[in-house]
Amino acid sequence: MLSAGHYLQPLQEKGFVDALDTALGLFIAEQEEQQAQEMGLVACILSQQLGAQHLCVQLTELCRLYNLWVAELREPLPMLFESQLLSLLQQSRTVTKPQQQGSVSTPLVLDNQALYLQRYWQYEVNLCNKLCRLAEVQLQLDEQACKPLVKSLFENGLKDGQAHGPDWQLIAVVQAASKALCIITGGPGTGKTTTVTKLMALVQALAREQGKTLRIAMAAPTGKAAMRLTESMNQARKLLPEDMQLALPAQAATLHRLLGSIPNRKHFRHNQDNPLALDMLILDEASMVDLPLMARLLDALPAHCRLVMLGDRQQLASVEVGSVLSDICASVPLWGEQQFSRSTTERIERITGLSLTPCSEQKSRLQDNLVMLSKSHRFDIKSGIGRLAAAVNLGSLTQVLECLSVGEFDDLDWYGEASPAELVELACRGMSDYFAAVAGEDVKGAFAELAKQQVLCATRKGPWGSEALNRQIALNLTRRNWIKPQQEPYPGLPVMVTQNDYQVQLFNGDTGICLPDDNGLLKVWFEQDNGELRAVLTSRLPAWQPLYAMTIHKSQGSEFEHGILCLGDNPGQFVSRELLYTGITRARKKLTLFAPTQQLHNALDTVSQRGSGLTWRLQQGG
Repeated sequence: MLSAGHYLQPLQEKGFVDALDTALGLFIAEQEEQQAQEMGLVACILSQQLGAQHLCVQLTELCRLYNLWVAELREPLPMLFESQLLSLLQQSRTVTKPQQQGSVSTPLVLDNQALYLQRYWQYEVNLCNKLCRLAEVQLQLDEQACKPLVKSLFENGLKDGQAHGPDWQLIAVVQAASKALCIITGGPGTGKTTTVTKLMALVQALAREQGKTLRIAMAAPTGKAAMRLTESMNQARKLLPEDMQLALPAQAATLHRLLGSIPNRKHFRHNQDNPLALDMLILDEASMVDLPLMARLLDALPAHCRLVMLGDRQQLASVEVGSVLSDICASVPLWGEQQFSRSTTERIERITGLSLTPCSEQKSRLQDNLVMLSKSHRFDIKSGIGRLAAAVNLGSLTQVLECLSVGEFDDLDWYGEASPAELVELACRGMSDYFAAVAGEDVKGAFAELAKQQVLCATRKGPWGSEALNRQIALNLTRRNWIKPQQEPYPGLPVMVTQNDYQVQLFNGDTGICLPDDNGLLKVWFEQDNGELRAVLTSRLPAWQPLYAMTIHKSQGSEFEHGILCLGDNPGQFVSRELLYTGITRARKKLTLFAPTQQLHNALDTVSQRGSGLTWRLQQGG
């Protein structure tokens, strides 16, 4: 048996891997009869890549890392060509090939020139199979009954939408009404919530004509995202006829609440053996959902249930492993205007009267299940935020600098050369109304003010990181006599939960405010996804951090009137196009950007790509 810290320990000491990675490497090495140390290093690399949210490691990348790390060992192993590494994996007793999966269970799986941990390979395969099955389901749609309903929902789109190009919200509604699976993707303000509100109204009206009522649920990954979905949907439903409004769900739930989280367990009450009692599920902020959670969600859907995913494919991927939404979208090649199969195109034309061009050949199994919305109704031509976000998506530094430098946009401020102290001063000046609500012990008012401004950081560490800025902002607020932080938590402190606690029913990303209750006892107040307030004793609060500043990753699913975004000035710090885009689009009305030109260049030049086989698998049809 290989002793702990035998030959992989130098990798841990130098920070390449952690103890969990080393443990897996040693475990795999112990199972091997030949080339045990080589396979142990391979497993160690795979574990490290999983910790970096990669679902799998392509053979080419695995070979590169292997040859990079062998030189760091006390007793260096021979370097390997890619063909030698492939041979090593094929001969290993701990690696399964997909065709063997029914009869052999091993910790590792080699599939399509990529290495997986068996559990994550199974998640990917199961998710792909369920998505492909849903994509093939064509629902019976009464086109004659559908026409007048669509006309009442999209009067303008039917009348003059063709003059400015087809109304893709209209197309998305008609498309989703006839499919068991629909993915609607688009940037902020493109009308995803409005579209899905009209979709729910349409399918309920069609069901009502048959004497039925569909059971529809709306869900989002976090409490904040669920509240935003509820608020947006309630605004959109006001535009509908009253009888249609009454048939829509009143509020959205978090995925954990929908699936039924069980205290002290990672499993849910609803699963394949105990499915949800639903006919249709609307899933918002799908880009935030990691692969294991998405797989469990689809396991919990009954066979007849429709699934509609909403999200922005340009945003950062989930905090945990995988990049499900972007992988799904990447499986549908898009060149120029969206196109559907001939049969789907003809159905849309019959119902809407629009004229569309069908695709010449089916390029993807999900060709008819994805609709992209591109017209922003939030950012008009005078909006710098919208123009800046579009320039970032193009990766154009010239256009980004034009947006920031010309000074013609009232909603954009740029500090190319500034200190953290300047950011702290700006942030604190903008918190006066929040602390006025805190002084009046107005919890609802404090939450409303908290949503008006947020400092967003590219990283946790360093002078521009969320940890340092939280400390500096607290010191500034203390000097203003707005807080008295003798010990944390203290009245007025905004917090973010950083760890799931199924016992207390608080989850990573939940935000709260520390204020006393009617008896003067300090508690942490949370807004639930139904809009109600809930107070938790400070002693029961799971791991948390102050929320004067937060990372861009943690901000996903949230929006703020004023976003104060800082990329930092360390050229060695990781920034990416998706990170910058996500930070920019958290701001609704005003964006203040602290970023040197070089950091903007670094971000635009770096496109995030997570290891995954889901796109390939979807293109193959499972």
